[in-house]
Amino acid sequence: MNDKLSELQDRVAELKRKRRSSEKFVATGKKRNTERQTAPNSFVGSERFHGLDFLRAMAMLMGLVFHAPMLYYIPVMADGFKDFGVSSATMPPMEAWLSAIVYWLHSWRMTVFFMISGFFTALVLSKRTTRQFITDRFIKLAITTLLFASLFDLMDGRFDGKLEHIWFLYYLFVFSCITGFFAALKSSSENADKSHNSTKAIIILLIIATVLVAIRPALDQLDGGHVGVASHYHTIKLGGFLYFFAWFCSGMWLYSNRFLLISANSTILTILSLITAAGVFYILLPDLSGIWGYGAIPAETEAEAFRISLLKGLNAVLWAVFFTLATHQLMKKSNKLLDWLVTLSFPIYIFHLTPCIVFSAVLIGMGLSQFQVLLGVVVGAFAISVVLYYLLIKFTPLSWIILGYKKSWLQPFKRKV
Repeated sequence: MNDKLSELQDRVAELKRKRRSSEKFVATGKKRNTERQTAPNSFVGSERFHGLDFLRAMAMLMGLVFHAPMLYYIPVMADGFKDFGVSSATMPPMEAWLSAIVYWLHSWRMTVFFMISGFFTALVLSKRTTRQFITDRFIKLAITTLLFASLFDLMDGRFDGKLEHIWFLYYLFVFSCITGFFAALKSSSENADKSHNSTKAIIILLIIATVLVAIRPALDQLDGGHVGVASHYHTIKLGGFLYFFAWFCSGMWLYSNRFLLISANSTILTILSLITAAGVFYILLPDLSGIWGYGAIPAETEAEAFRISLLKGLNAVLWAVFFTLATHQLMKKSNKLLDWLVTLSFPIYIFHLTPCIVFSAVLIGMGLSQFQVLLGVVVGAFAISVVLYYLLIKFTPLSWIILGYKKSWLQPFKRKV
């Protein structure tokens, strides 16, 4: 009797063990299925792109270096500072090393700007309704453009509708409106995430890169030989507008295929892109002249103009590839310095131009070398822009426009939980 009871107890214990094992197996399977379904979205969606944050901040801060020698490559501007001992008649040409830096920055900085802007526009749009997105873009871009472009325009005592360097925000707002319009036309089923096909994505990426290179000659010619930008609200240059919109769209595509960026950890590919980009720029440099067409020397033949335009397009693509790969590999996590620079980059972009011009006029008038002028203007304009940020933006309602209410230090209208 005891033996049968012991045997029955053993069977019951064995059945309980099998049941627990079966439940554990089912639970594990469900967990794995859930992970399979959510992994493509969750690991990508929660990823913070510190590399692109840094690249955006770096490109904006490079505006200091690009605009510091502005009186050298647009000498007519010096006539407004004759009291400092400078004029267009006395301005020396840029030295070779400084000319190379200016043309190098000019060859990739704005295209990278628009690519990154497209990327982050798609990111913001993925988290908000179309109405919320357009409202956000109107506050941060349209109001900022109207406010600061008007402020800088009135500095000469009259309002002409000039944009100055704020043309970038003007274009970006228009691009955002176009994006919002097409986003509103999409159905919810079209917004569903697709499976990640690396081979297909790489092929499309190569096609996009080829298109960005191939369209450059036609768009250069559309603007009279060089893609241009709007100097006033009503003077949009169609070639430059379409060219930068293409780069903006490429950034949006990159966001939808951001798994490529997350898995892009090839040091060899990064080095090869650097070497290739540097080689193309070295070939292109002797043919570069003028900024946005100002002071440009026209090509002798149509074939020569076509070749230069193709090289410009290829150069821009290669530097975009290099900087995207390099910054994403280097900046794996955030830090206080990066966060500070990212926060400062937008206000510095807004404020830096006038200090750059004034400091350069003063330092050139003092007879300093071009290296001393460059260094002094970059440091001085950076310092002034930072001071203006802390005085005029950080602790004032302007931060709601420039930084966004959620990132602003001043939040008097917090919602009650």
